[in-house]
Amino acid sequence: MNKAILSTKYPQFATKLRKYGYEIIPSETIPCHMPYERDHADLQCLILDHTAFVLSRCKRLIKVLSRDYQVIPCGDRFSGQYPDNTFLSAVYCENILIGRIASLDEKAKEYCRKNDIELINVNQGYAKCSCVSVADDAIITADNGIIHALQDTEMDVLPIGKGSVRLEDAPYGFLGGASGYDRNTRTVYFCGDIDRHPDADRIRDFCKKYDTKIICLSKDMLTDIGGIIFC
Repeated sequence: MNKAILSTKYPQFATKLRKYGYEIIPSETIPCHMPYERDHADLQCLILDHTAFVLSRCKRLIKVLSRDYQVIPCGDRFSGQYPDNTFLSAVYCENILIGRIASLDEKAKEYCRKNDIELINVNQGYAKCSCVSVADDAIITADNGIIHALQDTEMDVLPIGKGSVRLEDAPYGFLGGASGYDRNTRTVYFCGDIDRHPDADRIRDFCKKYDTKIICLSKDMLTDIGGIIFC
């Protein structure tokens, strides 16, 4: 059975994913994070191939992932304040890792160097949350810095407008945080209704270009839950 790591703060998304055959791995609650991101999976775990880099205080997550991955605990001394809280927030696309290099975990960077994974620096610490992967070489983002950083690469980037994503107790959320890409089934799952986004038609066309399916997990407004990590 395929697995999905995500916050269960909004249980309707986990319930719907179970109906699609996924085993749910709940993210953990990290008190030193800001209230609106204490349970965000994309700040707790970064999976590169068969290696999972996991926040060391996520003991349950480490135990569960150890069944299928080589787990490397990280962030023993992290403060939970930005940008220190984003040391695992990076986008892995085939042979590149996109993130704020100064903030990224040193163990993850060393893994990339040893395995010929190119590190692409962006100013946005919340890189993972800011991007929707739709293929190994295609992403959607509203972040101009990420768009600029990828313009000379082979990555195909669909720029979209900012906003239209809810993040409880925060001014706004990110579309990447309201989604997850399962590369095994070539499917993007959205936490909410993508047709309520102003760029819905362009997003659907972009996914169709890569034969990537879209599944909306509810008819409500898109909600940033810290992303869905499929594993």
